[in-house]
Amino acid sequence: MLGDRSSPRPSPAMMRRLGRAIAPLFPPRAPSSTRRAASSTTAVAAEASSTMQSAAYALHSPNQYAAHRLTRDPLAGSLARLARRCKLEDVSAILDGQPLRRRRLADLGSADGSSSMETLQFAVRCLRDESASLGATHPPLHVTFEEHPASDEARLRATINLHDDWLARNDVTWDVKMQSFYEPLFAPQSMDFMMSYLCLHWLDGADVSEGGDIAEWKRLGAEEKPQPNLEWTFINERTAPKRVWEAWRTELAHRHLAKFLSLRAREMRPGAELLLVMVGHPHEFVVPSDGGPSPLSRAMKACIQRGEVREEIFHRTVVPYFQRTADDIPAALAMARTLDIAPLISSEGEERPGAFLELVDCQTLPAITKGEDDNLLEGAFELFWSIHLHSIKRARPSNEELQCLKRETRRAFAEIYDDEVGIPSTFVACTLRRRTRERAAHIA
Repeated sequence: MLGDRSSPRPSPAMMRRLGRAIAPLFPPRAPSSTRRAASSTTAVAAEASSTMQSAAYALHSPNQYAAHRLTRDPLAGSLARLARRCKLEDVSAILDGQPLRRRRLADLGSADGSSSMETLQFAVRCLRDESASLGATHPPLHVTFEEHPASDEARLRATINLHDDWLARNDVTWDVKMQSFYEPLFAPQSMDFMMSYLCLHWLDGADVSEGGDIAEWKRLGAEEKPQPNLEWTFINERTAPKRVWEAWRTELAHRHLAKFLSLRAREMRPGAELLLVMVGHPHEFVVPSDGGPSPLSRAMKACIQRGEVREEIFHRTVVPYFQRTADDIPAALAMARTLDIAPLISSEGEERPGAFLELVDCQTLPAITKGEDDNLLEGAFELFWSIHLHSIKRARPSNEELQCLKRETRRAFAEIYDDEVGIPSTFVACTLRRRTRERAAHIA
């Protein structure tokens, strides 16, 4: 973590008690005719896209909260602008004798809810302070906590319920939506502000061939080669083939983010903003400073050399995310402006939702990922393992193989990283706004 927390959050012990308490639209892409963008609500898609072990991640997610704190300035800016829009709308409503509208916010990718609630509390303070400075009434809010359907809904709801008093004091109602954010989520032009933290580097796990598996992505862009290099686990690591990396960037990362942006643009009210914070490149979880492969790929090689893990486990293991740079955001936005996803109807005809989006700000933010106090590397390792465990399990290792990989990955952490510093990391934060009119031409 970076710096002190400005508001209380559940301790690891509290989260363990909580865990015990609750224990009981995208067309096929050319030229392949076998690939599809299946609905993420199916059982196969849910399994493919369930990328975190939520119980373990809930315990170690505080070690990643630095990214939330680093982006408080753009978050405060978005909420200040929302306060000004609310005042103008409310004045008009009062003059017309209409009731004031409850504003709709959403956190996309809420995980267990602990980081979501801390960030929401900061956002509401910003909205209240700006409203007060304008001489306006703090608007009532409704917040949707979205999370993937394969995640733990009970844990998410239980975490939010811990904040019942705060929610009531601030006139915040809420609901939970267990659905992939690569699908339509809300009614057209209904949302006033949306945010997503540390989720959008994960790709749409439903975008696989019929009856296929994410492991086939390791051959994307190199299908004609009889034996492509499969000895890598992250597409951004140095050992991943350049040709495959480029295919991931254009055919997966750009397409999936463009789809997400088009869907959200359709759901945003004119003037509404969208704040996205992604794990970026370079991140030393994937590209260590010593120039070698990731700690997971090193662990795979070491265990295979000792005969403790089958080589096929390495070949099947792939973490389905792409760590972007700031340059990738405009490229995906340009693609979003061309997608004919559920066009909006205006007085001038049908218009592409993505063409209404404009990029307000995009930043690359360096940070350090680490544990707390005197446990810097162990906390970082546990975070790493909880995030990537499901991707490893999808390769179907035995329990013995999985334990070998965990031991060897922990050892690799001790060899690679400085236990007095932590893990140098990068985040990409961008703010997008929905314009009232489309920039490009109408749909022909």
